[in-house]
Amino acid sequence: MQELIEDFLQYLRGIWLKRRYILLALWIICPIGWIAVTLLPNQYTAEARVYADTRSLLQPLLKGLAIQTDPGQELAMMEKTLLSRGNLERIARASDADIRVNSSAEYDELLDDLKETIEIDKTRRENLYTITFSGDPPQYVRDVVQAALDVFVENTLGEKRQDTDTANSFINQQIQEYEARLIEAEKRLASFKQEYTEFLPGKETTYYSNLEAVKKQLEETRLQLSEAQTKLTSARAQLASEEALASQQTAKVRTEFDDRILAMQTRLDDLLLRYTERHPDVIEMKRQIASLQRQKDNAIVNAKTPAAIASESVIYQDLKITVSQLENEVASLKVREQRHQEKVESLEQRLRQVPDVEAKLTGLNRNYEITKSKYEDLLSRRESALISESAGKTTDDIKFRVIDAPRVPLEPSGPKRPLFIAGVLILALGIGVGLSFVFSQINPAVSSVQQLYQQTGFPVFGVVSATQSSGLAKIEKRKMRVFVLSNAVLLCGFIGFMVINLLPNLHSKIILGLGGLL
Repeated sequence: MQELIEDFLQYLRGIWLKRRYILLALWIICPIGWIAVTLLPNQYTAEARVYADTRSLLQPLLKGLAIQTDPGQELAMMEKTLLSRGNLERIARASDADIRVNSSAEYDELLDDLKETIEIDKTRRENLYTITFSGDPPQYVRDVVQAALDVFVENTLGEKRQDTDTANSFINQQIQEYEARLIEAEKRLASFKQEYTEFLPGKETTYYSNLEAVKKQLEETRLQLSEAQTKLTSARAQLASEEALASQQTAKVRTEFDDRILAMQTRLDDLLLRYTERHPDVIEMKRQIASLQRQKDNAIVNAKTPAAIASESVIYQDLKITVSQLENEVASLKVREQRHQEKVESLEQRLRQVPDVEAKLTGLNRNYEITKSKYEDLLSRRESALISESAGKTTDDIKFRVIDAPRVPLEPSGPKRPLFIAGVLILALGIGVGLSFVFSQINPAVSSVQQLYQQTGFPVFGVVSATQSSGLAKIEKRKMRVFVLSNAVLLCGFIGFMVINLLPNLHSKIILGLGGLL
């Protein structure tokens, strides 16, 4: 720690030995800086305070009827966009700042200067806004603040009207589009209902009931057909029995050929025992038997036939009529069964189409209901927008009250010349100390026994002080007097510049005098 203190003291002694650089820096920088600060143009500041009242008696009354907006968000948006290029151009035109420039580059610089200089502040809790601007001359400063205040108020009030007009135009356009879509959806739905009227909901029950009824009729028809076929089979069996009975009666009729045929048949059997089928005697015997059989048949035909015998029976006649009626009934029932079967298949085919038709109808109804709901919602919103527009024409959601109007500043607000003058002095002193330190390190001078020992490495046994005869003490005193006197003069100059810049009237007179001399 002791070594650090000793090193610090050595640096201070080195700076002191090179103090002429401090003096040079002070005398070069301070006069120039003080004069420059004194000649800085005056800056005037104007401000305006405005209160935005967002409370409205109509808001509770119009709740649910009109479109409610948040005035706080509108104010926040306008606060952020006040310094946009469009608004800055309006401010420049309103304050006649645009006539002070001669080129587009200067105009852009003017807008940049307005953007950097105009300030808008808001208190945390209350909607109290302060608009501030600093510049020169005073009238221009006041005009800029007034223009910024006007733009802020007009934009806030006009933005809602513009939004209302835009919203109404958009809603009307959407209503026209949805109205056309609604009409088209209604046409598609009506056309679909006309095409598939028998498949619509409610008809399905009829289809199922009809199908069940037809199936029941088909089952009854098949039952009747089965009964009729059974009766027909029984009647045909009875008829066949009667015909067989008649045949038996016919077979009992004997002729003159029966004995001969029987004798020849017996002889044929004997021949077949001895000969084959191809033997001439066998063939001749078969021929004779066949000839006799034909003669017998002709004799029987000429006598009563089985049909004739059967036709003489009343039962046979009734059975024949019954069979004919049953055959007609069976044929009729088959036709009816076929028709019922076709009707069942047709109904089943149609019922298979019902789910598809219902799905399509559901889609059409869904699209129609969505379009209708949106259309009705848009109509409701248009009414709300119209009510909001009427309410906006009657009263404003935001009312501005100017607390402090901008005034032409009588005294300059800046620049802070005394602070700048002190800053120039501190800057010059710092530069001088820095230069002295740098040169003390570049060209060091031994100022203590300890430093000499550190640099040479030889022990120091004594120190010889400067005598009057050497003239060193006189030179050192003269340097000290010059340093002190120069700093005293510089201090007087510092005090003088501070006084001039602390008194605005004196400063103005001096500036005017210098302007006349120049």
